[in-house]
Amino acid sequence: MTVRRVVMAESSDILHDYRVQKEATSLAKDGYAVHVLGFRALRRQPEDVAFPFALTTLPVASRRLRWLRNLSMILNIALINLRLVFTRADVYHAHNTMFLWGMHLGARLHGGRFVYDAHEVQWEKGRVIAMLERFYIRRADAVINVAPGRAREVARRHGIPLAQITIIANYPIYDPRLAERTAPALAATPATAPATALRLIFSGGYELATNRLDNLVRAMVQVPGVDLDLMAFGYRDGEAVMRRLVTEHDLGNRVRFLPLVKPHEVMSAISGHDVAVNLLTNPRGQLSIRHPSVNKMYEYLAAGLPILCSDLPGFLAEFVHEGAAVAVDATSTAAVADGLRQLLARRDELPRLRQRALELARDRYNWQTQEVALLALYRELLR
Repeated sequence: MTVRRVVMAESSDILHDYRVQKEATSLAKDGYAVHVLGFRALRRQPEDVAFPFALTTLPVASRRLRWLRNLSMILNIALINLRLVFTRADVYHAHNTMFLWGMHLGARLHGGRFVYDAHEVQWEKGRVIAMLERFYIRRADAVINVAPGRAREVARRHGIPLAQITIIANYPIYDPRLAERTAPALAATPATAPATALRLIFSGGYELATNRLDNLVRAMVQVPGVDLDLMAFGYRDGEAVMRRLVTEHDLGNRVRFLPLVKPHEVMSAISGHDVAVNLLTNPRGQLSIRHPSVNKMYEYLAAGLPILCSDLPGFLAEFVHEGAAVAVDATSTAAVADGLRQLLARRDELPRLRQRALELARDRYNWQTQEVALLALYRELLR
């Protein structure tokens, strides 16, 4: 039987891009020969990286050296696009606009199928990127998006049929063994140990312009009995601002900065906490936030964690109204402080919220449900 070849490309750090890893792994396990091209933050690609697909990564400079980083990214994009043109494959799967021309040209030269994984709202990132997307999305054999709201806007903006877009959400892989390890916490009643601080965890990026972790730190000054762990990476000066706030408010014994872990290790690493946090706001009215698809939120559920979140309509619909989260106005320090007091006062309800989080992860928000859609799309493309 002929083995179908798939080439993917993404401009993020592939070693920490869980979406690309999941899609490539699902296809490889279904019998496809998958080759992923992308970037890495490390000088060398680790030798102990074990994936069921081929992986080629090019290094990019540190965020601290912005000019050098930009130069390295431009060079890498050009090199990967050139390689795509001369790569023979059955499916050319682009995860963002940077590789659309190489993917499209490679597909046309070699008779392959062209897939555009259009899960980002590209027109919010700049005019040139928006023009690239508009040109190539109409030439794709298949389009993927991450959420129904975003898909509707993409279809409307670019004049393509909504039925042409396949929704493949960025949910984590559900691991029943993790749920079993979480079971003891379901029976526990935190209120029986009031001297123990409530342990919060944030996993994600320090994007303080939208995710108001700074207000969380300020609220903690007003609310004792709450500790915070941050397993996060930097955007702009976000980490520096957070460290300065912790020092200014003398919270060094209550706020910890944890090292990052590999994507598949995140849920296990955070599962020992009491409550997860995401205080995403939408000050500029962005469509990408109006229709959020924050993979970290679904990882929280899979780790069995109740969530303290902002009151975005998307968060209210998916997590608060489903009984796994408590919402606050994240733009207000006072409101965040009130949310923390509520959690402390209702610690005996946390096991119920934890149970609901696990149920949602098991029944709805897991990669296994999305893998079915991905494999069905590929079978339709290549029949």
